[in-house]
Amino acid sequence: MKNKNNIKISRTKIELFIDCPRCFWLEIKHNIKRPEGITGGFIGQKYDPLIKSEFDNYRQSFTKPEKLKELGLDLFDDFEKLKTWRGKGIEFYHPEHNFIYWGKIDELLIDKHNNLVPFDFKTTLSKNFQIYESYKRQLEIYGYLLLKNKEKVANYGAFYVVKIDIIKELEDSNRRETLIIEERDVVLVENLDYEKYDEILENLKEVYYSKTPPPANSDCAYCSYFEKRSQI
Repeated sequence: MKNKNNIKISRTKIELFIDCPRCFWLEIKHNIKRPEGITGGFIGQKYDPLIKSEFDNYRQSFTKPEKLKELGLDLFDDFEKLKTWRGKGIEFYHPEHNFIYWGKIDELLIDKHNNLVPFDFKTTLSKNFQIYESYKRQLEIYGYLLLKNKEKVANYGAFYVVKIDIIKELEDSNRRETLIIEERDVVLVENLDYEKYDEILENLKEVYYSKTPPPANSDCAYCSYFEKRSQI
């Protein structure tokens, strides 16, 4: 039964499980987290609220970016539901696992068939935006959660990509100017696979309830480092 005592597993924790079951088990069961590295996430943290506000303004004025017009996509029009999914997250209670799986989405689109299209914001300093497998899985997990909430979901998603070029010019010894040039685009991601997450979450549940650590992913740099270190 769904209640406040249910175990909650976020989208990022599902991604952690896919990346390495042992790292997932150590963090979820024993609060042993991977060391934090330096990432470019601060750029997204700065820009995501601004982009959300930009799209909310589009929604309120019944307009949309030109790129969405070209693609035949509209903004999701149930703003109250979107606010819930942004704040509390899209939740799915799995009665057999007794888990609540959830994830906070940036934005949603609607296609001409009235299907929801998972839509996420990506901010990058790179001139060439690369769609990593983890990015694709992000859209897939959002789509999976929406399907479990009885929503109609398209088999593709999209990213709103903001490319930033930061140019710093020292005019004199006392003043520094920073110019930010933005390029914006909408990138579609085809062939999202939602069905595979039933099996993935079954495996996640088994690992969660296991009393012994699962095998590490052979590609996990964290587990590899600590294993080699322990051999010294």
